Amino acid sequence: MRKKTSQDERIIEKNITQRCGGYSYRVRMTVCGVRIDENFDSLHDARAFRDRKRADLALDPTMKLVLQSKSAKRAISQMTLAVLLNRYLREVTPLKKDKRAETHRINKLLRFPIAALSIQMIDRFSLASFLSTGKTEGWSSSTARKYLMLISAVFTAASKKWGLALTNPIGTIEIPSNGTARSRRLLPGEYDAMLESLKRCRNKYVSTLFIVAVETAARRGELLKLQWKDVDLVTGTALFKDTKNSEDRKIPLSSLARSILKDLPRSDCDQVFPIKEYQARSAFEMAQHRARKHYEKRCALSGVTPDSQFLVDLRFHDLRREGTTRLFERGFDLMEAAAVTGHKTLGMLKRYTNLRAEDLAKKLI
Repeated sequence: MRKKTSQDERIIEKNITQRCGGYSYRVRMTVCGVRIDENFDSLHDARAFRDRKRADLALDPTMKLVLQSKSAKRAISQMTLAVLLNRYLREVTPLKKDKRAETHRINKLLRFPIAALSIQMIDRFSLASFLSTGKTEGWSSSTARKYLMLISAVFTAASKKWGLALTNPIGTIEIPSNGTARSRRLLPGEYDAMLESLKRCRNKYVSTLFIVAVETAARRGELLKLQWKDVDLVTGTALFKDTKNSEDRKIPLSSLARSILKDLPRSDCDQVFPIKEYQARSAFEMAQHRARKHYEKRCALSGVTPDSQFLVDLRFHDLRREGTTRLFERGFDLMEAAAVTGHKTLGMLKRYTNLRAEDLAKKLI
């Protein structure tokens, strides 16, 4: 089907139109994705130009590469960061362990003005503006770092996986540090208060999950995937399969962990803790809120000022830090503790260890 031309143009042969009643001839053609549009005074010149372009393409492979390169650059110039983010979300994110967290991060990033920019406009200045916007939302340096590393991963995938000729803009700026490592541990009395509050939950498994989390220093996801066939109460071990670092890890169970697991009722499925992740998270938050209110009430009756940190800003993942530290307090060495927690480096193991100076001082007496 021929394309429509203006009233003063008439198609006389392929790629050539007659203009102004024969006073001008126009050559329009697409070569390797590059649009060519030239005007000539005679039909002879127009034909010569058209035929030369065809011959150049057929005889000169370099010309073809040049035109393909121009076409690729034109396509890139019209591509926005949002296009790359959506493709990354479809093709790369589903293959990751933390796909839920990354999906949430990508969806939030898509709402920022930087996502609407052409990828050729993503530079140190646009990134600085993006970080400034994040700072007004109260981002920590760790949060800002995660978004920058996500953008970096998207550009890397575009270059190495999808063959786009792009330069990673993250290399032009200084990436914020991870910030101060979180050091929250259970304060004296918090363990009992949380356990008592969790026992009041409708779900009978959440209190046991809390105890086992502290006893094993395991991640919440590892515990929720644990199956009875991977628990050996005779030898006192549990096998976590396909962990965060994509490896299996067998850990020892303390006498307390073995005792409560032995008494734990079996569900219809093989899961030790038949709880959804959102249910475990919600139950923990509600139990903390309930325990804090109960603590404040007891303080008011006793005429005591409540501790502002007691049962405040406590997360389930803090139980992993609590459990890791308790391993050292029980006399585990570095290799033994790392075998239980699954940490690959001493630096990461150190981030999850928070020995109290008061306890260390007792060893110096």
